[in-house]
Amino acid sequence: MSINIPQTAAYGSGILYPPNLTPALSTTVKNSGIETLILWAFHIETNGNIVFNNTPIITYDRSKGKSQYLGNANWPTQLQALMGTGSKITQMEASIGGYDTNDFLNIKTIYTNHGQSFDNTALQSNFRLFKQTFPTIALIDMDVEGPNPENYDQQSFVAFCQMLIEIGFDITFCPYTLPTYWTGSLKALNTSNPGAVKWWNLQCYAGGTGNNADTWAGYITSTIPGFNTDGFILVSGSSRYYNTINQQWQGDCVPAFKTLMSTFKGEKSVGGGFLWNIDQVEGYAEEIKTHPDPEECSSSNRSLADYISAIVAGLGL
Repeated sequence: MSINIPQTAAYGSGILYPPNLTPALSTTVKNSGIETLILWAFHIETNGNIVFNNTPIITYDRSKGKSQYLGNANWPTQLQALMGTGSKITQMEASIGGYDTNDFLNIKTIYTNHGQSFDNTALQSNFRLFKQTFPTIALIDMDVEGPNPENYDQQSFVAFCQMLIEIGFDITFCPYTLPTYWTGSLKALNTSNPGAVKWWNLQCYAGGTGNNADTWAGYITSTIPGFNTDGFILVSGSSRYYNTINQQWQGDCVPAFKTLMSTFKGEKSVGGGFLWNIDQVEGYAEEIKTHPDPEECSSSNRSLADYISAIVAGLGL
């Protein structure tokens, strides 16, 4: 499969897993204009098992010495259908991590406990089965973040990426802070596996508010002189949603989202943009019934396709 930097991408979470992934939603996603669909979030447990949000997906059966798929039996086929006739989706990613998780600490622990290697580990076996089970997922997105500094261990992170590359995946990074961590990791992988890191999904919302693609491209070229950052970074914004933690509305309706995208127009390093996230867009109409939004998004201009079109229009693609 040929991997291309997309102009439009979107993250989706539990709404993309059965039974939430209904035929109607599948049609909505296929017709939205999304080119790369990013499934968020896969988590790595201490024993190397793979979980999608709270659902076990692939585990290692030590009594049998092999991995097994425990997810919904129809899910791989449903995902493949999202790339069917009429769809603009040409590639899919599995995103690992998130803010309040210990996924990369668990990865570090597995790496350390096996003599600084992933060879012959349950984690390696599980991702080999993952590759076989989900032929539509060509890339793994690295969403390393959170308050735990142990998540940011560069040696195990690079080795984890190298293991995935060997299995047959390509890689994207999803940074919002700590540029030296990300550029150092890119430098190491660009030496061992040139071209395997396909692009960066730069968070420009929430903790990444104020991030600028060309600024981050400068961090890259300062670390790796000569690295071509033209079109290498996808900028981003968040749809409107109710934050249950601080009990406030956050994110943008479509007009403000388009305005945010327009602030990145013309930046040489920008290849496209992504939306965070599909679940929020599809759940908005129900959410405002219980949590009235003071900036209520217009009912005629808040669909998934509207947000994706705003990326294209705002960036002038």
